[in-house]
Amino acid sequence: MTPDLTPQEETYLQQLLSSRDRSIPTLAITANLLLLIGGLMIVGTALFLAQHLTDAAVYSVGLPNFIGGLLLIAGYIFLSRRVAQMKRFTSLLAKLSGANLANS
Repeated sequence: MTPDLTPQEETYLQQLLSSRDRSIPTLAITANLLLLIGGLMIVGTALFLAQHLTDAAVYSVGLPNFIGGLLLIAGYIFLSRRVAQMKRFTSLLAKLSGANLANS
């Protein structure tokens, strides 16, 4: 015994689903860019430190770049989980709205 949606609620639900469908790929691209840039920072820093292995280089270049790269990779992990949650939520809403629209 689910209540039927009003026309305003159906319109809002359709707008919400279409906006989520547009924002998910953008968020996924942003997450992948964070992973790419973070990985390049870590690899580039490792290559730089292999040629300039001094205490000053390790503390002034290596440590900040490794921490920055790890933070970017952590951002990738956070955003990729967010994308997965948004996909599940959108598919769930689409299924529920389809079932509700079929009942009306």
